[in-house]
Amino acid sequence: MGQLKINLVLFFLIWVTLAILTGFYDLEISKFIVNQNSDWARFLENYGMIPGLLVIMSGVYIYYSHMISRANTWSYFQRSVFFLVNSGLTYYLFEILLDRIVSDNLILFLVISFGINLIVFLIVHKRNPVTSSSLIKYSKVVIGMALWGYVFGIQIVKFFWGRVRFRQLDAAFSQFTPWNLPQGFTGYDSFPSGHAATGFMLLAILILLEKKKLWIKNLALILTIFWGILLAFSRVVIGAHYASDVLFGSFFIILTFLLLNRNYGK
Repeated sequence: MGQLKINLVLFFLIWVTLAILTGFYDLEISKFIVNQNSDWARFLENYGMIPGLLVIMSGVYIYYSHMISRANTWSYFQRSVFFLVNSGLTYYLFEILLDRIVSDNLILFLVISFGINLIVFLIVHKRNPVTSSSLIKYSKVVIGMALWGYVFGIQIVKFFWGRVRFRQLDAAFSQFTPWNLPQGFTGYDSFPSGHAATGFMLLAILILLEKKKLWIKNLALILTIFWGILLAFSRVVIGAHYASDVLFGSFFIILTFLLLNRNYGK
């Protein structure tokens, strides 16, 4: 059995064990560790998604550069989608950093976001296409993680699961439901955690370090895992998610990374 298969089996076994445990103890875990006055958890709630969003944006820019030499209908469609995606993410970054200033000036910041990306995309278009195999692989994995792991694996699932967040529960916790019982379209969106997923988007950076020294790659892996766990843990501390929410959010994005990294590695 190859090393990747062994890693996948171990990863899956650990995940299944934790999924079973959180199915029984989700509410008790939250009762024990939630502190909605935690300053560090509040800071990560406000700004913790930024590194993951920047990784997604960088992947889009690089892949756009890789494909600018193509001249067909599909490539033009992709370029248009990439432009809209990064313009939307730029606006979201402004919203994270400036909060009400952005919401009070919606049209202005939409124009600024589109303008910034128009300039960036024009600059990228004028430069020589990216040909580095590691950069191209990085961009493909990032886009795949964002699409399959984050959009389909998390954001769409949220609407079908309809789970109430811990901080939205009543005093008697009567609205609590275990993760394995989807509630349908309720307007709630606790399961799974998008924040936890964006924390592990940074795994894609390891692709850029494949030819570096072993200690550099190991250090980057340790820091990435630490960041992902810290961001996931903060979501439980602040009461925005249960342990199972961050477990599944992390699982979807990590699994997507492992599979895409293997696929594009060929």
